[in-house]
Amino acid sequence: MHRLHAYPDLRAMFRRLLIATLIGILAALAVAAFRHAMQLLEWIFLSNDTGSLVNAAEGLSPWRRLITPALGG
Repeated sequence: MHRLHAYPDLRAMFRRLLIATLIGILAALAVAAFRHAMQLLEWIFLSNDTGSLVNAAEGLSPWRRLITPALGG
């Protein structure tokens, strides 16, 4: 019981833990949404559903391989 006195504001500690957990979950969801958005854009613009940019680049014509990085892709 003496160890509990080392944390005088136990509620604040649990509140911080809960907030940190929620932030971690939201960050993981944001990463998953970003990855899915990137795959969707890759599928729309490159007609690639394999998830590999190397496979997508192999299917492009030479002029598109040259111009895609120049346009910021």
